[in-house]
Amino acid sequence: MSANRGCGSDEIEVSPHGPAIAAYGEALALVHDADVASVRALAELGRSALREARRDGVRGMASDMELRSVAAEAAGLARRTDRRLQADIDHALTIVDDYPTVFSAWEERRITRDHVDAVVTAGTGLPDEVRGEFEVAAIAVCERDIATRVKPALRALAERLHERTFTDRHRDAAAGRCVRVSHGTDGMSDVIATVPTVIAVGMLDRLTQMGQLEIGRAHV
Repeated sequence: MSANRGCGSDEIEVSPHGPAIAAYGEALALVHDADVASVRALAELGRSALREARRDGVRGMASDMELRSVAAEAAGLARRTDRRLQADIDHALTIVDDYPTVFSAWEERRITRDHVDAVVTAGTGLPDEVRGEFEVAAIAVCERDIATRVKPALRALAERLHERTFTDRHRDAAAGRCVRVSHGTDGMSDVIATVPTVIAVGMLDRLTQMGQLEIGRAHV
């Protein structure tokens, strides 16, 4: 119904983008449902691999081999590398099995996938006995804002619930430091380094200086 200006009628403003916004909303709902189903399916792939590995009472290396095997089978469907698929399976198992309350909140659209990943990252290393408490509090934090803005609050929450000192946790985290190279095109590659923050800041500063020097030489 169109509104009449200057006739005392309440004017109803209709956005010209209404149909497009509605279509986008429907697309988001489809993506959400598909994403939830995908994570659940990936977790089941992981469980299937673990069941197969434990069928004869074997663990450890056999479990890892089965996970690699199922990742290789599924990688063709996803058109991803075996390693990427295995990482996706591991992450899905963590979400579904270790954070079931968070997974349910995501499934109910109370929080987003980005929230889920932020919670899992913040909760890394938390003892099992406090994870349930962390989940409930983390969901409440996530419901208040978008994922990028709740990360500091989630980290602070995990710090309060964590019994181990920062020094102990940092020592364990430092044991996983590594450097990876992802080859790109035209003779360029990405170097990805997991290192202590103080070293990372120094590396960034040094690389920035080197890049600026190269740019300066190119213009001479």
